[in-house]
Amino acid sequence: IWTKAKTEAQKAFLAAKVMAKDLATTHQVDAAVRFLGTVPESTTDVAAAVDMKSFNEECGVGVVITAEDVTTGVAAELAKMDVKQLAANWAKSQGLVLGGVRKAALSLKWADPNDVKAELEKQVPSLVAGIEVVDEKKAKKDKAAAAAPAAAAKSAAAPSKVATPVENYKSLLSGSNTSYTRICDLAEHVGKEVVIHGWAHRVRQQSRLTFVVLRDGSGYVQCVIDGALPQPLFRETSMAIRGTIKKEPKAAVELQIGYEISVSDYGIIGPSDGQIENVVTPEASLDKILDARHIAIRGTNASSVLRIRNSMLRAFREHFWSKNTIEVTPPTLVQTQCEGGSTLFGFQYYDEPAYLTQSSQLYLETALPAVGDVFCILPSYRAEKSKTKRHLAEYTHVEAEYFDIDYEELLSRIEDLIVGVTHQVIKECGDLIKFLNPAQMVSTDMDPKNPDSWKFTPKKPFRRLKYADAIKFCNEHNIVNPETEKAFEYGEDISDKPEREMVGMMGECVLMTEFPPEMKSFYMEKGQTNKAITESVDVLMPGVGEIVGGSMRMWDYKELMEAYTKEGLDAETYYWYTEQRKYGSTPHGGFGLGLERLLVWMLDLDSVKEACLYPVSYTHLRAHETPEHLVCRLLLEKKKKKKKNLLVKTSKK
Repeated sequence: IWTKAKTEAQKAFLAAKVMAKDLATTHQVDAAVRFLGTVPESTTDVAAAVDMKSFNEECGVGVVITAEDVTTGVAAELAKMDVKQLAANWAKSQGLVLGGVRKAALSLKWADPNDVKAELEKQVPSLVAGIEVVDEKKAKKDKAAAAAPAAAAKSAAAPSKVATPVENYKSLLSGSNTSYTRICDLAEHVGKEVVIHGWAHRVRQQSRLTFVVLRDGSGYVQCVIDGALPQPLFRETSMAIRGTIKKEPKAAVELQIGYEISVSDYGIIGPSDGQIENVVTPEASLDKILDARHIAIRGTNASSVLRIRNSMLRAFREHFWSKNTIEVTPPTLVQTQCEGGSTLFGFQYYDEPAYLTQSSQLYLETALPAVGDVFCILPSYRAEKSKTKRHLAEYTHVEAEYFDIDYEELLSRIEDLIVGVTHQVIKECGDLIKFLNPAQMVSTDMDPKNPDSWKFTPKKPFRRLKYADAIKFCNEHNIVNPETEKAFEYGEDISDKPEREMVGMMGECVLMTEFPPEMKSFYMEKGQTNKAITESVDVLMPGVGEIVGGSMRMWDYKELMEAYTKEGLDAETYYWYTEQRKYGSTPHGGFGLGLERLLVWMLDLDSVKEACLYPVSYTHLRAHETPEHLVCRLLLEKKKKKKKNLLVKTSKK
């Protein structure tokens, strides 16, 4: 509810339904979230705005599915089926039968799929016992052998175009096709025979034709197989295809290219189980999708995000390299804090306490005298127990430090970076961005790879907003502090929700500057003429809020030592950082940017969890935990203990 519901009013409404046990399963909650998708976000009284009768029917309110109900429902549905056909389908794929039963039986709509599967495994074997299942493959061979003379005569008159399956898919690489052609390069081979390989993204059968949309990581193309298939072909089957490429504008739907392959031969590399259709369904909850993330990333949306992410990482590096900025790789296991002890992940490094890094900034500063301007793109970790759509426990941190610059130059470099990277990603992946975020196009008829075609394309200079003016703006526009439910006072943090509301009203990229020292980290330089403010900046984007935090750094030795004392930090632990101020210090500054938040802003994603391969957050680590983590978690859950210092407790167990 917290991650999917759009407004606080909707969250409260759904939470009340769960507490009242009207919504008892994740299927019902997901259905309720979809139902509320039509309710205007400005609605404060959701209960009054919703047709409760329709809500109850659509969301299964009050529906309780017992084990007896599942047994009866499965039996009733199986009784409607032709027993011979059931036997044949069961032999082909149990998942096929499961999917058919769940779709046909309204009484099983809210049942757990695993319960339905278990019941099918109990009932079907006894129903099909003794029924001989015809080996369709053998029968077709026998039929083909009997019809061979007539077929040979027909073949002599007109060569057959029926696609032929081969036993060894590698045999397709022969003659002029000695290597696979990438789908993104097919336009160069119109009218020619090509061999491609990949995964069946979608499969659709129509009479004697089978339409397979194949993907290979570089694109999607429709392939047409003529003739009956000797065995079922399920989505995600890996296969190689040989055929002739032709132009077909009607095939250009979603991300498919406007070409089509008429298949002459194909070979199966690795078959896919029919239960693939039940792994991730439209009704699946967010937790279910994250648990099946290894399958979900194969989808059109998720794979498009990963490709855009790749382009963005390359754009960042190319921008830095074009400015003679050197990439370095600081350690991520550290013994010092950078952003405050409350968000540190601690662990035992042999016999000493250590932490997962919050930022590589301090190490980057030490590299300035060695190689000049530097940057890194590495994971950073924050132990914030936050369930919002904007927070990850592990995220990709783009950080840079520049020497001998002033505050205004730092702000200008941040603007240049964001504008330059955005332009580059649009030029490379505009078609993918259009697929994911079409509402941001100025016009859908415009070229998606032209930065001018997009409403969100940032332009210099960004709007400048001092922290004091931000407080004033919030109070003038009735944006209250959610913690006090009162107007903001100077020195209070403008948290996520009011920050997004504020920048949403402004509708443009914002540089919020000059925060009070007590709100920022110990190393930030104070104002040149006003020591009551810091030379700091947060970059805010509409829809997501803060994506960049930066500042000028203290470069005076005495001032830094005083900052250690004020923060209660042991200066000796930071000796390597402090000595930068003793041996040739210069004015310098830098910033850190959260890659996932920038992707959320550009692609209008629902959560930062969608912007990375395997998200690690306060609520989710299970999708990719090791067996050791699994054992540890189960032991801790069994004993009802909190999951703290997971790695340490794992090693002890």
